[in-house]
Amino acid sequence: MPKNLLIGCALKKEAAELRKKLGFNYPIEITGLGPDRTLRNLEESFERLKPDALIFTGVAGQLNPECELGQILYPETWCLESGTRFSVEPRFKSLLVERGIPIEGTGITVRKPVVREEARLKLHAKTGASICDMESAAAMMIASSFGIPCIAPKIISDTSRSGMLGFYLHFARNMEKMSRETAALAEIMVDLLERELL
Repeated sequence: MPKNLLIGCALKKEAAELRKKLGFNYPIEITGLGPDRTLRNLEESFERLKPDALIFTGVAGQLNPECELGQILYPETWCLESGTRFSVEPRFKSLLVERGIPIEGTGITVRKPVVREEARLKLHAKTGASICDMESAAAMMIASSFGIPCIAPKIISDTSRSGMLGFYLHFARNMEKMSRETAALAEIMVDLLERELL
């Protein structure tokens, strides 16, 4: 299996679950929490590994109350709190949609966790984002600067009803599901890379 696809995530325990499904077929970069660490660590990884594409995955918090715990989303766009937006490149999106990947909607990367229901609803109303994390927009930003196709699918690990307790109670189950999804996505992306469609 070629090593030109990089998998990224924020947490060691996310990476541990991903490794169970992916084995050592792909390098996995653990960025740490927050956009600054993500930018710094992914830039170093890109320079060292020279990947041809990036999947940045893991868990995210619910903002849109219609989204459910354990739901996997493939946002078309991730934005920073400043409003700067980074989107899946249109041709890349088209290739994935043709293969059944439902790329749509928006995620937002924040510097502090959004926990309370009122704050979740307010951020959703303001930005239109369905989910939030602390890394994905930064991953999309650095990938864009290197000209590397990137997609950042996430599984909802906590909601306004579950609170952060839901994150801990359902983490293993959620990441096992996300890892299966990531493995399937990786196969699609490697096929696209090998056929030189990306």
